Amino acid sequence: MSNSWFQFKQFRIEQDKSAMKVGTDGVLLGAWAPVENARRVVDMGSGTGLISLMIAQRCPARVTAIEADMDAATQSAENFMKSPWPEKLESVWADIHEMSQLWSGQYDLAVCNPPFFNGHVRPSNAPRNAARHLLSPQQVIKKNWFDAAYLLTKETGEAAFIFPFETADEWLNQASEAGWYCAQRVNVRGHRNKEFKRVLIHLKKSQVEFKQSELCIEGVERGTYTAEFGALVEDFYLQAVIEGNV
Repeated sequence: MSNSWFQFKQFRIEQDKSAMKVGTDGVLLGAWAPVENARRVVDMGSGTGLISLMIAQRCPARVTAIEADMDAATQSAENFMKSPWPEKLESVWADIHEMSQLWSGQYDLAVCNPPFFNGHVRPSNAPRNAARHLLSPQQVIKKNWFDAAYLLTKETGEAAFIFPFETADEWLNQASEAGWYCAQRVNVRGHRNKEFKRVLIHLKKSQVEFKQSELCIEGVERGTYTAEFGALVEDFYLQAVIEGNV
Protein backbone atom coordinates (compact mmCIF):
# COMPACT_ATOMS: atom_id res chain seq x y z
CA MET A 1 0.00 0.00 0.00
CA SER A 2 1.29 3.47 -0.87
CA ASN A 3 1.91 5.97 1.89
CA SER A 4 -0.84 8.51 2.43
CA TRP A 5 1.76 11.29 2.17
CA PHE A 6 5.16 12.06 0.68
CA GLN A 7 7.52 14.61 2.22
CA PHE A 8 9.74 16.75 0.02
CA LYS A 9 12.26 19.33 1.22
CA GLN A 10 9.92 22.31 0.93
CA PHE A 11 6.44 20.80 0.70
CA ARG A 12 4.40 17.75 1.58
CA ILE A 13 2.05 15.80 -0.68
CA GLU A 14 -1.02 14.29 0.93
CA GLN A 15 -2.26 11.63 -1.47
CA ASP A 16 -4.86 9.45 0.24
CA LYS A 17 -7.70 10.96 -1.84
CA SER A 18 -5.94 10.78 -5.19
CA ALA A 19 -5.83 7.67 -7.38
CA MET A 20 -2.36 8.49 -8.65
CA LYS A 21 0.36 8.68 -6.01
CA VAL A 22 3.74 10.38 -6.07
CA GLY A 23 5.97 8.59 -8.56
CA THR A 24 9.22 9.00 -10.44
CA ASP A 25 7.45 10.06 -13.65
CA GLY A 26 5.88 13.10 -12.01
CA VAL A 27 9.11 13.99 -10.22
CA LEU A 28 11.05 13.76 -13.48
CA LEU A 29 8.67 16.05 -15.34
CA GLY A 30 8.36 18.53 -12.49
CA ALA A 31 12.13 18.83 -12.11
CA TRP A 32 12.90 18.88 -15.84
CA ALA A 33 10.13 20.97 -17.45
CA PRO A 34 11.51 24.12 -19.14
CA VAL A 35 10.20 26.95 -16.94
CA GLU A 36 12.70 29.67 -17.85
CA ASN A 37 10.30 31.65 -20.07
CA ALA A 38 7.09 30.88 -18.19
CA ARG A 39 5.00 33.40 -16.30
CA ARG A 40 1.84 31.27 -16.37
CA VAL A 41 1.85 27.46 -16.40
CA VAL A 42 -1.01 24.98 -16.76
CA ASP A 43 -0.67 21.46 -15.32
CA MET A 44 -3.01 19.21 -17.31
CA GLY A 45 -4.37 16.25 -15.34
CA SER A 46 -2.61 17.39 -12.18
CA GLY A 47 -3.52 14.65 -9.70
CA THR A 48 -2.14 15.50 -6.25
CA GLY A 49 -0.57 18.71 -7.57
CA LEU A 50 2.98 17.34 -7.40
CA ILE A 51 4.22 18.79 -10.69
CA SER A 52 2.55 22.14 -9.99
CA LEU A 53 4.25 22.37 -6.60
CA MET A 54 7.64 21.50 -8.06
CA ILE A 55 7.27 24.21 -10.69
CA ALA A 56 6.15 26.72 -8.04
CA GLN A 57 9.33 25.93 -6.13
CA ARG A 58 11.49 26.32 -9.22
CA CYS A 59 10.24 29.63 -10.61
CA PRO A 60 7.97 32.68 -9.98
CA ALA A 61 5.29 31.53 -12.43
CA ARG A 62 1.63 31.24 -11.47
CA VAL A 63 0.42 27.66 -11.93
CA THR A 64 -3.09 26.43 -12.70
CA ALA A 65 -3.66 22.74 -11.98
CA ILE A 66 -6.61 21.23 -13.86
CA GLU A 67 -7.92 17.84 -12.72
CA ALA A 68 -11.10 16.01 -13.76
CA ASP A 69 -11.34 13.86 -10.62
CA MET A 70 -13.02 15.82 -7.83
CA ASP A 71 -11.22 14.08 -4.95
CA ALA A 72 -7.80 14.63 -6.52
CA ALA A 73 -8.60 18.27 -7.34
CA THR A 74 -9.72 18.84 -3.76
CA GLN A 75 -6.58 17.26 -2.36
CA SER A 76 -4.30 19.25 -4.65
CA ALA A 77 -6.01 22.44 -3.44
CA GLU A 78 -5.30 21.37 0.14
CA ASN A 79 -1.68 20.60 -0.72
CA PHE A 80 -1.33 24.03 -2.32
CA MET A 81 -2.74 25.84 0.70
CA LYS A 82 -0.27 24.13 3.02
CA SER A 83 2.71 24.84 0.76
CA PRO A 84 5.00 27.90 0.88
CA TRP A 85 3.42 29.23 -2.35
CA PRO A 86 -0.41 29.26 -2.01
CA GLU A 87 -0.63 32.63 -3.77
CA LYS A 88 0.95 31.19 -6.94
CA LEU A 89 -1.13 28.01 -7.17
CA GLU A 90 -4.75 27.22 -8.01
CA SER A 91 -6.55 23.92 -8.39
CA VAL A 92 -9.47 23.65 -10.81
CA TRP A 93 -11.89 20.72 -10.95
CA ALA A 94 -12.70 20.51 -14.65
CA ASP A 95 -12.22 18.59 -17.88
CA ILE A 96 -9.01 19.77 -19.52
CA HIS A 97 -10.44 19.50 -23.01
CA GLU A 98 -13.37 21.74 -22.16
CA MET A 99 -11.15 24.25 -20.37
CA SER A 100 -8.81 24.45 -23.36
CA GLN A 101 -11.68 26.01 -25.30
CA LEU A 102 -12.49 28.50 -22.53
CA TRP A 103 -8.95 29.50 -21.60
CA SER A 104 -7.24 29.41 -24.98
CA GLY A 105 -3.99 31.32 -25.37
CA GLN A 106 -3.52 32.15 -21.69
CA TYR A 107 -0.44 30.13 -20.74
CA ASP A 108 3.26 30.17 -21.55
CA LEU A 109 3.83 26.51 -20.71
CA ALA A 110 1.65 23.40 -20.51
CA VAL A 111 2.91 20.33 -18.63
CA CYS A 112 1.32 16.90 -18.67
CA ASN A 113 1.94 13.40 -17.33
CA PRO A 114 -0.88 11.78 -19.34
CA PRO A 115 -2.60 8.39 -19.05
CA PHE A 116 -0.53 5.83 -20.91
CA PHE A 117 -0.51 2.33 -19.43
CA ASN A 118 -2.59 0.78 -22.18
CA GLY A 119 -1.76 -2.88 -22.76
CA HIS A 120 -0.50 -3.54 -19.24
CA VAL A 121 -2.30 -5.21 -16.34
CA ARG A 122 -4.97 -2.82 -15.18
CA PRO A 123 -5.16 -2.05 -11.47
CA SER A 124 -8.28 -3.07 -9.57
CA ASN A 125 -8.63 0.44 -8.14
CA ALA A 126 -11.26 2.08 -10.35
CA PRO A 127 -10.12 5.74 -9.98
CA ARG A 128 -6.52 4.74 -10.68
CA ASN A 129 -7.72 2.71 -13.63
CA ALA A 130 -9.50 5.77 -15.00
CA ALA A 131 -6.53 8.05 -14.34
CA ARG A 132 -3.88 5.81 -15.87
CA HIS A 133 -5.55 3.64 -18.49
CA LEU A 134 -7.98 5.89 -20.33
CA LEU A 135 -6.13 6.16 -23.60
CA SER A 136 -3.76 4.27 -25.83
CA PRO A 137 -1.61 6.36 -28.18
CA GLN A 138 -4.11 5.59 -30.96
CA GLN A 139 -7.04 6.75 -28.83
CA VAL A 140 -5.48 10.00 -27.70
CA ILE A 141 -6.54 11.65 -30.94
CA LYS A 142 -10.15 11.37 -29.74
CA LYS A 143 -9.33 13.32 -26.62
CA ASN A 144 -6.11 14.93 -27.57
CA TRP A 145 -3.80 16.21 -24.86
CA PHE A 146 -1.57 17.80 -27.47
CA ASP A 147 -4.48 19.74 -28.96
CA ALA A 148 -5.46 20.91 -25.48
CA ALA A 149 -1.92 22.05 -24.74
CA TYR A 150 -1.76 23.87 -28.07
CA LEU A 151 -5.02 25.71 -27.43
CA LEU A 152 -4.16 26.66 -23.86
CA THR A 153 -0.78 28.17 -24.71
CA LYS A 154 0.13 31.45 -26.39
CA GLU A 155 1.58 31.76 -29.89
CA THR A 156 5.03 31.48 -28.33
CA GLY A 157 3.84 28.79 -25.91
CA GLU A 158 5.68 25.60 -25.05
CA ALA A 159 4.76 22.20 -23.63
CA ALA A 160 6.46 19.36 -21.76
CA PHE A 161 5.26 15.74 -21.57
CA ILE A 162 6.45 12.37 -20.31
CA PHE A 163 5.36 9.03 -21.79
CA PRO A 164 6.64 5.48 -22.46
CA PHE A 165 9.68 4.95 -24.64
CA GLU A 166 8.11 1.98 -26.43
CA THR A 167 5.30 4.08 -27.91
CA ALA A 168 7.19 7.37 -28.15
CA ASP A 169 7.01 7.60 -31.94
CA GLU A 170 3.21 7.31 -31.88
CA TRP A 171 2.92 10.04 -29.25
CA LEU A 172 5.34 12.30 -31.14
CA ASN A 173 3.40 11.78 -34.38
CA GLN A 174 0.25 12.96 -32.63
CA ALA A 175 2.11 15.95 -31.20
CA SER A 176 3.19 16.83 -34.74
CA GLU A 177 -0.38 16.47 -36.04
CA ALA A 178 -1.48 18.94 -33.34
CA GLY A 179 1.03 21.51 -34.63
CA TRP A 180 3.92 20.96 -32.23
CA TYR A 181 7.62 20.68 -33.06
CA CYS A 182 9.89 18.64 -30.82
CA ALA A 183 12.70 20.84 -29.50
CA GLN A 184 14.18 18.35 -27.08
CA ARG A 185 13.86 14.65 -26.33
CA VAL A 186 15.40 12.89 -23.33
CA ASN A 187 15.36 9.09 -23.31
CA VAL A 188 15.22 7.87 -19.71
CA ARG A 189 16.36 4.52 -18.33
CA GLY A 190 16.03 3.35 -14.74
CA HIS A 191 19.46 1.69 -14.64
CA ARG A 192 22.44 1.58 -16.99
CA ASN A 193 21.83 -2.12 -17.63
CA LYS A 194 18.13 -1.62 -18.44
CA GLU A 195 16.30 -0.58 -21.59
CA PHE A 196 14.91 2.92 -21.96
CA LYS A 197 11.63 3.25 -20.10
CA ARG A 198 10.37 6.83 -20.47
CA VAL A 199 10.72 9.83 -22.77
CA LEU A 200 10.66 13.47 -21.74
CA ILE A 201 9.80 15.89 -24.55
CA HIS A 202 9.89 19.66 -24.88
CA LEU A 203 7.56 20.99 -27.58
CA LYS A 204 7.40 24.37 -29.32
CA LYS A 205 5.06 25.93 -31.87
CA SER A 206 7.79 26.79 -34.36
CA GLN A 207 10.55 24.60 -35.72
CA VAL A 208 13.84 24.83 -33.84
CA GLU A 209 17.04 22.83 -33.67
CA PHE A 210 16.25 19.40 -32.27
CA LYS A 211 18.30 18.09 -29.35
CA GLN A 212 18.34 14.55 -27.99
CA SER A 213 20.00 13.18 -24.89
CA GLU A 214 19.83 10.37 -22.35
CA LEU A 215 19.22 10.23 -18.62
CA CYS A 216 19.84 7.34 -16.25
CA ILE A 217 18.19 7.36 -12.82
CA GLU A 218 19.92 4.73 -10.69
CA GLY A 219 23.63 4.56 -10.02
CA VAL A 220 25.72 1.40 -10.16
CA GLU A 221 25.74 1.10 -6.38
CA ARG A 222 22.46 -0.07 -4.91
CA GLY A 223 20.35 2.75 -3.46
CA THR A 224 22.21 5.53 -5.27
CA TYR A 225 21.32 7.95 -8.05
CA THR A 226 23.43 9.05 -10.98
CA ALA A 227 24.94 12.53 -10.82
CA GLU A 228 22.59 13.68 -13.61
CA PHE A 229 19.41 12.54 -11.88
CA GLY A 230 20.73 13.71 -8.52
CA ALA A 231 21.20 17.20 -9.91
CA LEU A 232 17.55 17.23 -10.99
CA VAL A 233 16.09 16.12 -7.66
CA GLU A 234 18.53 17.43 -5.06
CA ASP A 235 16.32 20.45 -4.31
CA PHE A 236 13.30 18.19 -3.76
CA TYR A 237 14.19 14.83 -2.24
CA LEU A 238 15.02 14.76 1.46
CA GLN A 239 17.71 12.21 0.73
CA ALA A 240 19.37 11.83 -2.65
CA VAL A 241 22.44 9.62 -2.36
CA ILE A 242 24.63 10.17 -5.42
CA GLU A 243 26.92 7.44 -6.71
CA GLY A 244 30.54 8.15 -5.82
CA ASN A 245 29.48 10.13 -2.75
CA VAL A 246 28.72 7.15 -0.51
